[in-house]
Amino acid sequence: MKRLFAFVLVIIVISGCAQRLPEPEAEKAKAMESTVENKKEITVHHNVHGNTLYIECFIPGVSFSHAKAGSQLGKALLFIDGQLYNEYETAAFIVKGIPSGSHTFKIEIVDRDNQPLGISKEFTATVH
Repeated sequence: MKRLFAFVLVIIVISGCAQRLPEPEAEKAKAMESTVENKKEITVHHNVHGNTLYIECFIPGVSFSHAKAGSQLGKALLFIDGQLYNEYETAAFIVKGIPSGSHTFKIEIVDRDNQPLGISKEFTATVH
């Protein structure tokens, strides 16, 4: 009787697992990787020396000099205190002669036809 009960229990467990198999972890990892790649991000490093601001941008999937395979050709628009200051076709640039005080800087990435790519970053810096 005990053997019959154990046998029936094993059959129930096995039949329950056969109906719903777990998803492989590797497929989940691939889905998560593609989600991260589609997100448009910008990393900006800036440094102030006197009245000069040094800016360096890192934007996955965007090229400034020439289109690389899988990259979009773009440029950076720099706004200082809400006003367009200049546009740059390089990922790193220098802004000279900034008046003393605290300023809000915004970098917006656009394509070569000035169409927004949905990538921007805003930061505050104090110039002495």
